[in-house]
Amino acid sequence: MARRFLATLSFPQRLRESTVSTTNSTPTRQRRKWTTPACAAVLASTAVLFAAVGTSRFRSHTTQIHLVNDTTALALVTQEVIDGRTRLQFKNISAKDLNGFVLGLANLRQIELDTTTGDRVIAPGEIQDVEISEPLPTITILAVMYADGSLEGDQITVAQLRDRRSALKAELKRILGLVAEAQSRDADIPGTFDRLESAMSKLPSTVAEGQTPQGNALRGAKEDVANLLELMRHREERNAHLNQRELIRELQQRIERRIAGL
Repeated sequence: MARRFLATLSFPQRLRESTVSTTNSTPTRQRRKWTTPACAAVLASTAVLFAAVGTSRFRSHTTQIHLVNDTTALALVTQEVIDGRTRLQFKNISAKDLNGFVLGLANLRQIELDTTTGDRVIAPGEIQDVEISEPLPTITILAVMYADGSLEGDQITVAQLRDRRSALKAELKRILGLVAEAQSRDADIPGTFDRLESAMSKLPSTVAEGQTPQGNALRGAKEDVANLLELMRHREERNAHLNQRELIRELQQRIERRIAGL
């Protein structure tokens, strides 16, 4: 069944649009000047691209997008314009689970989908919906990320994705240490979620400040876990049978699974 890009509180899957530098481009690569991945090069701008699947009341027609595919794992199977918005469907045609991919658009923009934030994968044969708020003459599938931690695609994109994911994994491991400490020390004391969030915010930065790929990864890790902590609070309020210790154990397991997929 096709998955949709819907914002969630539990490690919301990330869909980022970025404008990137192309100073390393060569003449043979002019058709793909956006080969640097989103969040893996110095970003000129970064914004969350919200995705939603249109309903039948919109005017729709098929379109023909020029596709460049640097992977063997992902295929574009459906493309249409719905009331001026481009709806795409990508199918995992590999034999392994995917947990993300990077798309290159015109005007040096890129979109990166990261399903590790949603604690899920794109299984073999599964279709992933993406909707973009404009028509697209050209699109490039730059790279895919496998759930076993391996990467495939454009060499520059893959190298920089590897660096960014390495920084993200390192930060999540630091946060996991705080969660494990809370689990063993004060999981039954009221206010554990607040103390965890405070301790996480005080973790010293391990990279230079600024809009760098590593800096963005570190901030993203903290934001994702903060969102999940907020979800845990709401669950605890709604269900009297849940307790902090159970929820903290679930939080720990979620972070461990995400680390394993990076």
